[in-house]
Amino acid sequence: MTAQKHSASIFAGKLRRFFIVHFRKNYLERQLRSRRGDCLQCGICCNFSLPCPMLTKRRLCLVYGVCRPKACRVFPIDQKDLDDVAACGGVCGYRFESRPSPAHSRPRTTH
Repeated sequence: MTAQKHSASIFAGKLRRFFIVHFRKNYLERQLRSRRGDCLQCGICCNFSLPCPMLTKRRLCLVYGVCRPKACRVFPIDQKDLDDVAACGGVCGYRFESRPSPAHSRPRTTH
């Protein structure tokens, strides 16, 4: 992938995640229920397009356990985000199950 096409793809991913976090809350909840693993705090996703100003020189997040923005807390949202990390040369500690396990699903309530 050319550098310009890669940058455009990463930027489009930022816009996609912003839209999902703010306007597709049901999709986001379903995806988070199927997400497994942990953040490796590698900093790859923090440097998509523009480096995050909260990232230290050692590539650690200054606000990781304090007040991270929602888009950061929910990353990765889906397989597309994992593909973006891989395209930047990283390996994410998260993965997605094809179906959320019953232990992680919330019961539906009817109104």
